[in-house]
Amino acid sequence: MTINGAAAPDGTEVAIWVSEFISPVGTGTTSDGNYTVIAHQHGAESFGGKTLIFKVNGQDTGDRGEWERGAASVLALSLE
Repeated sequence: MTINGAAAPDGTEVAIWVSEFISPVGTGTTSDGNYTVIAHQHGAESFGGKTLIFKVNGQDTGDRGEWERGAASVLALSLE
């Protein structure tokens, strides 16, 4: 993960949002420029097919994904 072309500092927050929610559905922090974050299903309604929005330190990265139960994706996030 990079910020302005350099590895993100340790402790940089990475959050996953679903547009219908007012708070993130998962958060994590960077270590050595890497991050791990898990999006947790909330409520009774499925997230199936919903768009995931990735933010770094509260700023939208422009990166998007689609919720898939039990799936994992590797995204090289970048914030300019």
